[in-house]
Amino acid sequence: MSMMTAMSSELASHRIVRAPNPKLAVGQIGGHVKMGYAHPKGKRTGATMALVSAMPLAPGSDRLVLAFMDRSDPAESFDYKPGSGDNHVAIVAAKDVSLSIINGVCPGDWKGAKIMLGAAMAEPVDLDVDPTALDMAASDAWVDMVDEIGCDCTKLGGYPLWANEPLDIDRIMKREMAFHHRIAGDIIDLKLGEGGVVYVFVDKDGNGGALCWQQAG
Repeated sequence: MSMMTAMSSELASHRIVRAPNPKLAVGQIGGHVKMGYAHPKGKRTGATMALVSAMPLAPGSDRLVLAFMDRSDPAESFDYKPGSGDNHVAIVAAKDVSLSIINGVCPGDWKGAKIMLGAAMAEPVDLDVDPTALDMAASDAWVDMVDEIGCDCTKLGGYPLWANEPLDIDRIMKREMAFHHRIAGDIIDLKLGEGGVVYVFVDKDGNGGALCWQQAG
């Protein structure tokens, strides 16, 4: 059974918040990698990709999940499709990477923000539904479950909380994936359309991952 539909009743996540000072930061959203990992090139355009996020692999981990998108030509971009070649996810040793919150390294990047993990949140199960396709009663029940999380937000772990139709990432990528983090517009507006949310997944073997984004349904 796909991990997208078989979720534990003890599913939990961590809200991601701005770090009040850089010493407390465990990663960042936006900005760029100064040293330790070269920004990848888009397979379609050959342009340098923008850094979307650098997040710890898990709370307290010494590894970072780096997520990139090709934003050199947003009007023609396919970076909403995981594995399209317009996006890239890598897992690296945190000690080997130096990050900057300053933008301007490649087309379409964003000025960065240092982040840290907030409070842990218990999440409800059975959120693998498309609320836009539900009748009124079912839609209200779905909204109630989302309210239980209390965070349509940037978060690490837990359930993806799709903005639109759920995707079967395992099938698309042809390998087993685990949801890692989502980036909403509460910390940085990534300018991905109305209600745009980024979703990052990692391979079960811990060597790479996949990225996609959705607009609100």
